[in-house]
Amino acid sequence: MDHRAFAFLLALAALLLLPGCYYDNEEELYPDTFCDTSAVTWSGTIEPLVQGNCAIPGCHVPGAQSPALTSYTAVKAVADEGKLLGVVIAGSPYFMPPSGKLPACDQNKVQTWLDAGAPQN
Repeated sequence: MDHRAFAFLLALAALLLLPGCYYDNEEELYPDTFCDTSAVTWSGTIEPLVQGNCAIPGCHVPGAQSPALTSYTAVKAVADEGKLLGVVIAGSPYFMPPSGKLPACDQNKVQTWLDAGAPQN
């Protein structure tokens, strides 16, 4: 076998053995990460998110950063001003929770609640 044929076969084998390009699909890789936004409520979904990420010591509580987000009325006012959307969804870097940006599913839940008019349910 001459060296050109050998080089061709070697190159062909290398191409066949190289992994192809692919794109990770999060839903296929992590099938249990379905985000259910069908039953988003203030009391069952949004209030716990606010209490766990915003209205925490040193942040949006009375005597700390303004506004205090310890009630539906306060959160609704921020939502109506469009500020909640800016912080939670757009990720305004100046007002993020200490833990960082909320996970995508939680962002989707907040967006769903806002799209419904931010009801107190």
